[in-house]
Amino acid sequence: MLKIIDYRDEYEEGWLRCRVLAYLHTSMFEDVETKKPTFENRPSIELIAIENGEIVGILDMILDDEALKTTALGEGLGAFLQVIAVHPDHQNKGIGQRLYEQAVTRLKCFNVTFIELYTRGDEPANNFYKKLGFEKRVEYYDVFGIEKGLRSPISIEMKDGRVYAQDEKGQSCDYVITEGVYEVYNLEALEKIDYDRYYPAIGYYKRLS
Repeated sequence: MLKIIDYRDEYEEGWLRCRVLAYLHTSMFEDVETKKPTFENRPSIELIAIENGEIVGILDMILDDEALKTTALGEGLGAFLQVIAVHPDHQNKGIGQRLYEQAVTRLKCFNVTFIELYTRGDEPANNFYKKLGFEKRVEYYDVFGIEKGLRSPISIEMKDGRVYAQDEKGQSCDYVITEGVYEVYNLEALEKIDYDRYYPAIGYYKRLS
């Protein structure tokens, strides 16, 4: 039987495994956590779905308060849905919706008026949020690459277990830039970046009744 309960530290390993597997075949595959994020005593809702002793779904939501606001898409105090993920062997069973509905029920105890979240371009995730009544408010792009002109040709020599690098002028290099993640706000700017891949980053908003 599926149970939705509050997260506790004893569940951290199962939480991490669920998150990794849920992201594995999505555009979020590189976003790996090795420890569950904590929220430094900020108000939050942290839920897990358990079935037959296995964590099959997770949800973390950070709540704005008068001292610190995380949300940006709405006025007043909101809730930032940081993660909602379901183990791939248990998807399409309504687990994500049950986690979300439980979180919304908990929100009634707090003075928040909307929920905000961000995702990439994966169709199942976007369809899920639209089904829950979220509306798209903003879009930019996560671009993986390096700005043109920053990567200079180098020559490398391996010696005594170390790497020695020189630039085109024969000057020693102690480090080089290989790749970064850029937030790009205009697709025309892609012409300035040597990139391997990019994804839309979509911000969703839902007002609570």
